[in-house]
Amino acid sequence: MCSYNIILNDTLVEKVRPSFADDQALTLWLQQKIEELLLDFYARQEVRTRAQKAILAMRQQSENNGNSELTLEEINEEIRQARQERKKTIAQ
Repeated sequence: MCSYNIILNDTLVEKVRPSFADDQALTLWLQQKIEELLLDFYARQEVRTRAQKAILAMRQQSENNGNSELTLEEINEEIRQARQERKKTIAQ
């Protein structure tokens, strides 16, 4: 475990203090909440990193397929047509 010194607004802490049995309970609750925030932040960063990698891979695939000059509307139309073809194939 590592520890950090943080500064909290005294007035705010005093408002919530009666909700906890003692300072140790408040400290434990704060620790749990900070850990939740860190886990959420980490998860969001992981999703963002994977999304950026996926976008780069799609761009590379688009360039390899000769589609890198298509507009967004043209790309969406290509996707729509591919989905229609897939539905026809599945229906057969």
